[in-house]
Amino acid sequence: MRPLFRNGLFTLSLAAAIGLAALAYSVVADSASPPDKLANGLERVPEAKTKLAYVMPGTNWSKYKTIALRPLEVPAEARDASAGQTRRLRESYMLGDKEVAALQDAYNKTMRDILGSAGFTFVDTPKDDTLVVAARILKLRLAAPLERTRQSYAGRGRTYSRGGGAMSIAAALADGQTNVVVAEVADHSYGSNMWQINNRVTNMADARQAFAKWARALRDTLKS
Repeated sequence: MRPLFRNGLFTLSLAAAIGLAALAYSVVADSASPPDKLANGLERVPEAKTKLAYVMPGTNWSKYKTIALRPLEVPAEARDASAGQTRRLRESYMLGDKEVAALQDAYNKTMRDILGSAGFTFVDTPKDDTLVVAARILKLRLAAPLERTRQSYAGRGRTYSRGGGAMSIAAALADGQTNVVVAEVADHSYGSNMWQINNRVTNMADARQAFAKWARALRDTLKS
């Protein structure tokens, strides 16, 4: 993949920031108290719309008019969406390249639709008014095996589940002018708690809802 930035250190610092957000989120998930301040100077936002958020004090969100959206990262360790669930012969919870590409496409389209409708434009090369957004899936949990691997799939059988599953995500936001990470966020989203048909279409609908929630949170922050 072609690096988005010429400054290799910026790419590394952005990746490190996502890692910090992921680490802080794991602390929350383990019911421990997250720190009020991170080593890079970011301070925790107590009443954030996301599960966890750290922001650089004095950040002027109104300066950002353009967005450089990095592709959604889905690392190898996040592709196993079983969360310890049992499976029958040939059933699988392991996301393949097609499922990953579908997630990335849904993320890209949802973010662009919601932020674009709010007046933001997207750029490939960061400018003085650009906010760089890089996100990574931390964990996925599917309530049922992938549809293409189910024993009932060939016979057009239906699978029902209470919700489609859950998704955890972390993101780092950086200033396109200074290359400084100005915020780190992490959140968790659950699908509907209602019993419903579980298939590829409904799972992707749940994923798009989660991405839309995060896109609106970012939109509201930039417009505040």
